[in-house]
Amino acid sequence: MPLIKIKPQVLLNLLISILTGVFAQLSMKYGMIEIKGAAGSLRGKSSVSSLPAHSLKYKKYAFILKAVKILTVIFMNKFVIAGIALYLISMFFWIKTLSKIDLSVAYPFVSIGVVLTVILAAVALNEPVPLMRWVGIFITLCGVYVIVSSHEDGENNKNEEK
Repeated sequence: MPLIKIKPQVLLNLLISILTGVFAQLSMKYGMIEIKGAAGSLRGKSSVSSLPAHSLKYKKYAFILKAVKILTVIFMNKFVIAGIALYLISMFFWIKTLSKIDLSVAYPFVSIGVVLTVILAAVALNEPVPLMRWVGIFITLCGVYVIVSSHEDGENNKNEEK
């Protein structure tokens, strides 16, 4: 008797959803690292701050223009755009998954995405992962195991009969 009683096609959809979500996070983070200098230079003091107090509306517009400029830099970055596209793909496979199994069974798998994101961030982005975070990852995986192993095969068939 298999431990996980979810059909292979549903598991595949779930896996694709999780992996594309993980790579979406990594892509957006990489994009933000790439443009950090550009976004940082936009945060510098502007000449608008020296305007007299009665020119408050100009300061407000300057803030809006600065925000638009920062958002434009962010959303024109190829890695941020790729991350958003990956999230859309992830969402498509997530919806397919939810049409086949209960949310209470599917959602704990999202924790696996969190675990993979931490591991890949450590490997690909050289982010530090302290011991207590590894302990948390282990506890998370144990929780996913308990939740998924409590899934009854009858629940899986219930949605397919509809």
